[in-house]
Amino acid sequence: MSALHMVELTFSRRALLAFLEENGLMEGPRGGDEDLGYGTHAWLMAAFGGIAPRPWRLLERGCAPLRVLAYGAHDAVALRARMRDFAPPSALAVCPPERVRSKPMPVWKPGRRLGFEVLCCPVGRKAANGTEKDLFLLRADEAGRAGLDRGRVYGEWVTERMERDGACRVHDIELAGFRLVRQLRRTQGKVRKPARPLRPWALLRGTLEVRDPAAFASLLSHGVGRHRAFGYGMVLLHPPG
Repeated sequence: MSALHMVELTFSRRALLAFLEENGLMEGPRGGDEDLGYGTHAWLMAAFGGIAPRPWRLLERGCAPLRVLAYGAHDAVALRARMRDFAPPSALAVCPPERVRSKPMPVWKPGRRLGFEVLCCPVGRKAANGTEKDLFLLRADEAGRAGLDRGRVYGEWVTERMERDGACRVHDIELAGFRLVRQLRRTQGKVRKPARPLRPWALLRGTLEVRDPAAFASLLSHGVGRHRAFGYGMVLLHPPG
């Protein structure tokens, strides 16, 4: 695979909401979880088109500017050029090209221990009709809730996905945050109507050991779980402990 880059973008909430309003993408109350997830996805596509970095994570801290961290095959130079050449003025007004930064990701050696954090949307599909549902509730439907622990269900789900293809070994993992959010989406078909399904927002943290560098790079580039286009699944790394 091509070299992997971490991309960082900074912009104000006001600028993002103005972009959404100008482009008819505001639905319902301003500034909820659903608006920023869907809205950031819409802005990334308008700004970068087919080379938009993904997976990504939107970071919010009080009154500070919004910050997006993402992984992608294209560095800041390529992303800035794409913005200048093709992005509409309303997208450029959110985050000017000079606020796009990047760094190449290192090649992690086998045996390297790392701390990690991943915000994910742990869902599965009901066998009967294919409807998407909270993974914890699916497990409860199968075995009942007695003795069932949400953190363990989510932790096992994330661990299985991170350890695929021998990418790494997860030594420990815990549920660090959870809530249910209504996420703005648009239905498929000729007339795409807004929908706000209730889905789990789960933040998990732990420690891992790199096993296969190429498979681990692929894990980072693809992310974990569903809805990665809307801000879920990015594996952020930090020193262990």
